[in-house]
Amino acid sequence: MLENFPPSNYQNKGKIWDIASAPNGIVYMAADLGLIEYDGKTWNTFKGSTGFTRSLKVINDSIIYTGSDLDFGIWRKNQFLAFEYTSLYPFQQDLAELNEEFWKVYQVEDHILFVSSQNIYIYRNDQLTKIAAPGKFSGSFAVNDSLYFADETLGLLILRNLALRQVFPFPAGQHLTISGIYHHGNDKIIVTRDSGLFRYSNGNLSPENNLFSETLKTATVFSFEHIENNYLAFGTVLRGLFVADLNGNVIHQINKNKGLQNNTILSLHYSHSGKLWLGMDYGISVIDLNNHFTYLVDYRGDFGTAQTALLRNGIFYLGTNQGLYQTPWENLNNDAEFSRFELVEGTEGQVWALTEFENSMFIGHDRGLFSYTQSGLQRIGNHQGVWTILPYKDYLLAGNYNGISVFEKSGNDWVFLKRMELILGSCNQLITENEDILWVNIPNFGLIRAVLDNDLFPVERVIFPEEDFEGSHPRLFKDEEGIHLLTSNHKYTYNASSNDFSRDTTEILFPGIEALLPGFYKPVALNQDYEFFPVYNGFALKYLHFAEELNAPHALPVLRKVEAFNNDEKALFFPGALIPSRFNNLRFEFVVPNRSDVLYQYLWSGKQEWSKWSPENNFDFYNLKHGNHTLLVRAKMNGEITEATEVSFNIATPWYHSWYASVFYIAVLILAILFFRKWQKVTLKKQKKKMLIRERHSLRKQALKYRQEIMQMEQERLKLESNKLKEQLKNKTVELANKAKENEDKNRLLLLLKDKCAKAQDKPAQSKMRWSEIQRLLDSYLSVEDKTFEIQMDELHQEFFQKLKDQFPALSVHDLRLCAYLKIGLNSKEIAEILNILPSSAFISRSRLRKKLNLNPEDDLHDFLNSI
Repeated sequence: MLENFPPSNYQNKGKIWDIASAPNGIVYMAADLGLIEYDGKTWNTFKGSTGFTRSLKVINDSIIYTGSDLDFGIWRKNQFLAFEYTSLYPFQQDLAELNEEFWKVYQVEDHILFVSSQNIYIYRNDQLTKIAAPGKFSGSFAVNDSLYFADETLGLLILRNLALRQVFPFPAGQHLTISGIYHHGNDKIIVTRDSGLFRYSNGNLSPENNLFSETLKTATVFSFEHIENNYLAFGTVLRGLFVADLNGNVIHQINKNKGLQNNTILSLHYSHSGKLWLGMDYGISVIDLNNHFTYLVDYRGDFGTAQTALLRNGIFYLGTNQGLYQTPWENLNNDAEFSRFELVEGTEGQVWALTEFENSMFIGHDRGLFSYTQSGLQRIGNHQGVWTILPYKDYLLAGNYNGISVFEKSGNDWVFLKRMELILGSCNQLITENEDILWVNIPNFGLIRAVLDNDLFPVERVIFPEEDFEGSHPRLFKDEEGIHLLTSNHKYTYNASSNDFSRDTTEILFPGIEALLPGFYKPVALNQDYEFFPVYNGFALKYLHFAEELNAPHALPVLRKVEAFNNDEKALFFPGALIPSRFNNLRFEFVVPNRSDVLYQYLWSGKQEWSKWSPENNFDFYNLKHGNHTLLVRAKMNGEITEATEVSFNIATPWYHSWYASVFYIAVLILAILFFRKWQKVTLKKQKKKMLIRERHSLRKQALKYRQEIMQMEQERLKLESNKLKEQLKNKTVELANKAKENEDKNRLLLLLKDKCAKAQDKPAQSKMRWSEIQRLLDSYLSVEDKTFEIQMDELHQEFFQKLKDQFPALSVHDLRLCAYLKIGLNSKEIAEILNILPSSAFISRSRLRKKLNLNPEDDLHDFLNSI
C-alpha cells in the first residue's frame, strides 16, 4: 500500500536527504530546512543549524544527532516534548574557510560519528576526535556492525578500532560511486550509482552479469536500504524504487506510473513497523510492505475507477466507469514498470457486473446485457442498465434499472424471455436462498423475498423496507449461515422461522482499504489466491495466503502532548509536572506511531471500567480535582490489544485549600466569633431600646385609640339624643299642628254661630246690643286663637326661622311654616290638611319655595332644609 505526502504537509521544508525512526515508531527526517517529525497523524518541524540538514541518527525519541552543511549537533527533547538544537561543530568561527557537508551520522557503541567528504568526527563524553580522509570520501555505509567508507584514492575502507583499513582498491582507471553494500553469503555485493552491481569475493571485485544489474545501470541508484535480511530496496534517480530479493529477483517496481510523486528517491528507510519510507526530490512516500493488499491506481488515466472484475483463462477482466478492460494476469505483477490495460471494443461506458456461465462471460452494462466470447461481443435484448447477473436454473436473471429481465438459451444464443412480474424498481442485487426463493435488493426501497413457481412468477412476496435497517448502502450476501444484510452500521441475519431480520451484536470488521467504494463490504473472489476490491480511481487486490514475515514489534501508545486549559488560557505541560490549580481541564494526545486502523481506550484513576474503543486519540477531562491522577491508555490493532501506557500527573492544591489558608480561615473564624458576640451585644441593646420605644409608641396609640373610642361613643350618644330630640320635635310639631287644626275647627264653628247670630239679629230689635257683644267676643276669640298658633310655631322653630330669614329675607311667614313642615318630614298631603288647602296647592307652594331658595331641580329640598 502506497501513501504520498506532498511538501505542503510538512511546511515545504525541501528535499528529504535522510530518514530514521525511533524505537517507539516515530519517524524523523533530515530536510533542507531542518528536522521533521511524523507520528502518523501530526507533522512537526524544527529549525536547527543554518545549513541544509543532510543526515541524522536517532538514538531514541528524545535524543537525535544530525549533520548538515558546515555544522553537526544534537537535538534534545525539552520538558514540553519539543526538540532543541545544540551545535557540536568546533569550527563555527572558521566557517568562511571550510566547506564541510556532513552526509552521514553513525553510532558505534558509545561513539557518535559525523562523516563529511574530508573528515570523520568522533564524539564521545563531550570530546571530539577527528580522522581525516586519505583522499576524499564519496560515501559511507553501515553493514551489520561494520562501517565502510568509499575513498576516491584508496577505494573501499573499513573502520576498525577507530582506524581506517583498506578492503579493496577500485579497479585501475575506474572510479566507482558506491550507493550501498550488502552481504550475500560470504561475499559482499557493492551497489554503485551508475555501474550496476559488483561482487567482492575472496579478494576479487567483479561486476554482476545479470538483468537486474543492467537495469540499475540505467536507473542511477542514489539510495539503498536493507529490508530485514531477505530483501533489498534501491532508490533511483530515473526509475523510482526497486525492491528485490538477495538473488536480484525484482519483487516490486514502483515509480510515478504506479503512484509515486516523482521518480527521484534520495533516501530510504525501513522501519520496524514494516513500512518503507521514501524521501524524494519532491515529497515523501511510504509503502506498507507488511500488508496483504496491492493497490493499482490509475495515475495515468488508463482505465478509471473499477467496479467489478473477473479472472478467466489467465486474462484479468476489469469493469470500470469507462468500459471493460483486459490484460494478462502476469502483467499485474509488482515487478512490472506499469500495468497495460486494453479496452474491449464496444464496451465504452459504465460496466456494473461480470459473470461467467456456460463458458461465456456476461457483462452487465449501462447500455444493457452483453455476452463476450471468442467470437466477440454480442448484445442480448434491448433493456438498458443491467446492475447484476444471476444464473438461475437454465435461465439468466438480469437485475436492471427497472425490474428483472429473464433470458433463456435458444440454440447457441441467449434471447430475452420476459420481464418478471410484480417486482419493479432498480434491482441492483439478486441472490438465491434455495432453488425456489429469490432475494432482491432495491435501493431506497428495501428487500424482497420472492417464492418463484416453475414459470418464474413470484407467487409469494415479503417486503422488508429499507428504513427497518440502520445505516447506508445495504448489501445482501449469503454464506453457510444463511442470508445476511450488511450496512455501514450493522450486520443483519435473516431468521426463516420468524420471517424477519435480527441485528448481530458482534463487532463488524470491514476491510481496511483506503478509498473503498461505498457498499462494497464483501470482495469479488478472483481465484483461490486473490480477492478484488473496487476503489476510487483504481482497484485493490488482496493476497489470501500472505505470510506476515515482516512482523512489527508490539507497539505502544505514545504520549504526544499534555495541554491544560480553562476558559481564558491554555498551556503545555510535560508528564509528571505540577499543573497549576487554575488549569483543571486537561487534554491528552496519544498515538501509536505510524500505524493505521488503531482504536484507543483509556482508564481513569479511580474508575473500574475502561472507556469504549474509539479511533479518537485525544482525551479531554474536565473539572479535575487537585491531587495525583493516573491515566492508562492502550490500543487495539488487528484485534490485538497492546499493553497500557501509564501517565501520572499532579494538579496543584489551590491556595484556598493550603495549610496557610487553613490558618487564615481559623483566624478569620475566631475574629468572626468575637465580632459576632460583640455585634450580638450591641444588637441586643439596640433591640431592647427599640422595644421600649415600640412599647411607648404602642401605649400612645392605645391611649389615642381609647380616646377616639370614647369620643366615638360620645358622638353616638349625642347622635342618639339628637335623633330622640328630633323625634320629639316632630311629635310636638304634629301635636301643635293638630291643635291648630282643632282651633281651625272651633273657628269654623264660631263662624257658623256668628253667622246665625247675625241672622237672628235681624228679627228682635231689643236683643241687638246683646248680639253685638257676642259678636265682639267671638271676634276677639278668633283673633287670639290665630296668633296663638303663630306664636307657638315661632317659639318652636325660632332659631331655624332666623337662619332662613338671614339667608333668604324674601321668605314669608307662610313660607317659613312650610319649611318647618318639610324639615320635620311631612309630605304634601299632610301639609295640605294642616293648612286646610288642597294637596295640589301644597305642591305648588313647595315649587315656589324651591325657587325662593335658589335650588336646582336635582337638589333635594328636605336634605337642604336639614342642613341649615
